[in-house]
Amino acid sequence: MSQAPPAVPTASAAAPAPTYRRHAWGWPAGSVRAILALGVLALLWIVALFHPAGESLKDAQHHLPVFLISLQVLMVLILAHYFTAHGKTIGRHVSGAHPLHVPGGVIRFVLAGGYIGLCVLLFKDQADFQLPKDTSLQWLLIQIAAVLVAYFVGLLITRGVHLLWGDPPPAPYQDIEAWVALLAMVGLGVIVMIHLMNQSVSTQNQIPLDGTQAVVSGLIGLYFGARS
Repeated sequence: MSQAPPAVPTASAAAPAPTYRRHAWGWPAGSVRAILALGVLALLWIVALFHPAGESLKDAQHHLPVFLISLQVLMVLILAHYFTAHGKTIGRHVSGAHPLHVPGGVIRFVLAGGYIGLCVLLFKDQADFQLPKDTSLQWLLIQIAAVLVAYFVGLLITRGVHLLWGDPPPAPYQDIEAWVALLAMVGLGVIVMIHLMNQSVSTQNQIPLDGTQAVVSGLIGLYFGARS
């Protein structure tokens, strides 16, 4: 009795799809940071174009508020983080998709183009910053320090969370962290609107914003530090 022919080897099974770690809200890595970066950039344009409230930069006698300086510091920190994070904590290879599910490079192009455009606007109009009055300079330094210190505190918090819960941290922690940063972004937008309205009232009737701005800017910086 003849033996059966040897079995023909079948094609190997398809390789399993790669698994990616979860990120805040279940969105692609860098999505929350993209929202925050685009939001701060938009606020910079609003302050530059509508200071004082309702007037263009040219009609405002080429004076910009010191308020804009602290926003600039926050923006530069965000840009430095966002561009250096690509290939490390942001990118399609990290979570299977680009931030906000947009084509790769679009957000970086908008951020770089928007910020360069803002710089061209300020240079073209030869805008000067108003000189600080009373304690404005002190508050400006506090706001800048708050952003920088918060960024490094975020780094330390992330290290502690990894030691406590591992990497990645629990989903609720990621989501709460993102919501706090997003609410801080909304708060910063409210502060910008109040700041513009302050320009149309007397100094005695203006709403003080320096301390509040330092807190919300620090929370945004904290998130970027935590995601580094």
